[in-house]
Amino acid sequence: MPILNSEIRSYNIIFTGRKEILIQSLQENNLNQYIFLNDLLMVLYVEANFNENIFNNISQIVWWERAYAMSSLINITNNLSQGVSVRQATDMTNMGNGLYNRLQGNGNVIAIIDSGIDYLNQDFINEDGSSKILYLWDQESNYKSPPEGMLFGSEFTRDEINEAIANNNGDLSKDEIGTGTMAAGIVVSEGKNNINYKGIAPKAELIVVKLRSYISLFKEGRINYQNTDFLVAISYIIEKFKEINRPIILNFTVGTTSGRDISQALLNTFDELYQSGFILVCGAGNQGNTDIHYSGNVSNGESVDIDFQVGDDKNLTIIIDGYKVDKFEVALISPFGEISPTISYAPNFALYTGKFNLENVTYSISYSYPWISTGSMQVSINLENVYSGIWTLRVSGENVINGEFNAYLPNKNLISDNTRFIDSDSSSTITRYGLLREVITVGTYNTKSNSMWIGSSKGPAETNDFILDIVAPGVDIISNYLDNTFNTATGSGVSSSVVCSVIALLIEFIINQTEFYRLSIYSEPIKTYLMLGATQKPIYTYPNTSYGYGILNYPNTLQRISENL
Repeated sequence: MPILNSEIRSYNIIFTGRKEILIQSLQENNLNQYIFLNDLLMVLYVEANFNENIFNNISQIVWWERAYAMSSLINITNNLSQGVSVRQATDMTNMGNGLYNRLQGNGNVIAIIDSGIDYLNQDFINEDGSSKILYLWDQESNYKSPPEGMLFGSEFTRDEINEAIANNNGDLSKDEIGTGTMAAGIVVSEGKNNINYKGIAPKAELIVVKLRSYISLFKEGRINYQNTDFLVAISYIIEKFKEINRPIILNFTVGTTSGRDISQALLNTFDELYQSGFILVCGAGNQGNTDIHYSGNVSNGESVDIDFQVGDDKNLTIIIDGYKVDKFEVALISPFGEISPTISYAPNFALYTGKFNLENVTYSISYSYPWISTGSMQVSINLENVYSGIWTLRVSGENVINGEFNAYLPNKNLISDNTRFIDSDSSSTITRYGLLREVITVGTYNTKSNSMWIGSSKGPAETNDFILDIVAPGVDIISNYLDNTFNTATGSGVSSSVVCSVIALLIEFIINQTEFYRLSIYSEPIKTYLMLGATQKPIYTYPNTSYGYGILNYPNTLQRISENL
């Protein structure tokens, strides 16, 4: 069952020094629920009424942030009559029995961090009756013990899953939502239930993490995930990467709030993510037409007022990103005209709290400069018991050179349909983890209309620094769903799953061709091959904010690789 957001709070923490000393400091402050992810990063779980000023008492903590909400990048569309099989969408049905179809992903492992998987589905079971799943960690399960070093959930090995399959026992773990199962079907489905819906890399194998789900963070009843649990899942997959010594393609089918500047510090603490054989693929996001982004510019001594509408949400978070060395002052004006104190940078990393009395809305505002993930300013405003109406965010230039800033609301599928910026900007809406240089970031293409999907997140409007890489089919794609059924799904999590599948085929080809394959399967070379092989429409200039370097083209990409081996 999803966890109420009022019951738990979690933090990402960058620390320094010896872990033993930090543990002692944590225990002295009655903080006992933590997981070390590496030598720099840990996550901490506390009660919802935790006093964040306690962090100031622990000298080993050099930076912290409250967990970001994450949401699925896969929208289940229930449109089977108009659906498209994944092989049809990627033009793989007409390739005959040549090289293209002989590659089936052998030797590769695709890691999916999402809503779990229906492991009894026949399409995830090999011909010998064994599961395609090497490991399954259900973060919500109490069935058995969690993985070593973790605090929650149950870990299942392939042998345990095989036994459950033999006994037709579906109690180990359940996917109640279906997005994880659909991502897995796109990748590895055997086509037993319907040969037309066979996956792209049916001989690849899986590592699956079912994320803990939370409910009613912003709008009542909406399910979200937390990036603390997501980072813990990445840590788990890294440990499996060390154990199995095989290529792993990590598929990001859930995403954080959108961003403009690169958000790299947390993922960069994991050295293993940048080793040969570990490929990162991320859906760009589904925020291209959702009014969750505002971009502006302000000079020293000037102010700009940004209106945003709030619907029937319980709570709301607004994030303001600065640019490079710029500093801004921020204030919030309520629908009844109350104004918060003007918040400006102070080096003490203080948390500002207060209340709008007329609306009975409490707020907390944190100001980070330089924010460790970008090196720029970031302000995070959290509103609890938020009031419906038109709010105003006032941004003033305190010490600016460039003057650009961006403001973001949470992902649209977590908030009310009526919550939006009045004057929004659809550019620069890529999910923050998709902005990393090492990540292959994938937008969504609509093969039914031969055009971009309107919801696909876009790169920045004025620079090419963090543009998305390629786009891939992702509209009404048919895949496995719950209880051995099929459904359709749309979104950049669908597109990233398609690209992960194709990468599994490409890596199989590279390994078969050269004994020096490990020099070729870093994320950056694979990304370059995908860009070189992409289809580009002559009417556009590439790269661009919507298409990146073009549309995924598997046979052409394979050709580009063969020319360079």
